[in-house]
Amino acid sequence: MTTGYVVNLGNGHNGFCVEGLVGFTYCGRTFDPEAVDRELYSIGRDADHPHNYLCYDCSKANSRRVRGAVRGEIA
Repeated sequence: MTTGYVVNLGNGHNGFCVEGLVGFTYCGRTFDPEAVDRELYSIGRDADHPHNYLCYDCSKANSRRVRGAVRGEIA
């Protein structure tokens, strides 16, 4: 589950964060979607594309666990 956007929050995670819900990343960071540049996550990108560099926590996140946590379910 994702909005289709990634954001670079400049929060020391060294990469783009996947937006799971509007204003909420896979790694649990919240942000104001109006205050940051959200970019469409690029599919079929080449090896040098910046979206290849997801933050470690977002790259390891299980989307089912993220969805369950947002819904208040025990993950």
